[in-house]
Amino acid sequence: QARYHAAYCGLCRALKLEYGFAARFLVNYDMTFLYFLLREGDLACPGRCFCPARPWCRKACLPEDGTMRYAADLSVLLSWWKLLDARHDSRGPRRLAAKAALLLYRRSYRRASARHPALDAAFGTELARLQALEDEKSPSIDRTADAFASLLRDCAAHYDGRERRPEQLLLYHVGRYLYLADALEDLPRDVRAGAYNPLRYRYGADGGTLDPADRAQLLETIDASISMACSAMELLDGRRDRELLSNILYFGLPAVLHAVAEGTFRKAGNRRKT
Repeated sequence: QARYHAAYCGLCRALKLEYGFAARFLVNYDMTFLYFLLREGDLACPGRCFCPARPWCRKACLPEDGTMRYAADLSVLLSWWKLLDARHDSRGPRRLAAKAALLLYRRSYRRASARHPALDAAFGTELARLQALEDEKSPSIDRTADAFASLLRDCAAHYDGRERRPEQLLLYHVGRYLYLADALEDLPRDVRAGAYNPLRYRYGADGGTLDPADRAQLLETIDASISMACSAMELLDGRRDRELLSNILYFGLPAVLHAVAEGTFRKAGNRRKT
């Protein structure tokens, strides 16, 4: 846990160094996981760095290296496309907030896009495919989940030019898991707001809940993606943080899925734990 937090702080620092102070707000746990997945070689020793959220103390943080910079670049790119999606789907204050954030991060996006033009184009293609499925209110959970999962798979496919089939397979199924688990958690709210949710149209869940048989079927297909991600993990070698990655896949993902299914995932302050 301490090492994971040190990587999170290291990513926050890398975002500031590469893209300025405002980019610190784009730090996230998903890209921290990506850092551990793609990094090979000896364990990086954490140093101490200033934390603007806690200026009275210095926190442990892993040093910036090529993998950390790549995770920072992807944090900017994925956040940019997420903001574009929010601008398209939201109304009122949320739409205005998305527009303001797009203005704030325009320079950062252009810099990250210049570093990874092929990856940026791939993100745009997959999100356009997902947006088209949402606009037509597709009842297929496989097609919509595939668009999002393919986006995460591309994060490994465009890293350092090497063939990374296990990492791509792992990220694909983690992405599928994330999309379907989020859809399950957001179903009641999406139905109330009239927003698109593939589960509503796949299972006819106009009341915002799934019947027991449909819920069991959905959990089974999500659990299958967890199993596939774990199988891909067994194909990896050269990872000094293998135990940390295995803990997330074998214990963290099923625990979060169980909490989502039981309706207990959201904690105090409406924050998500990953």
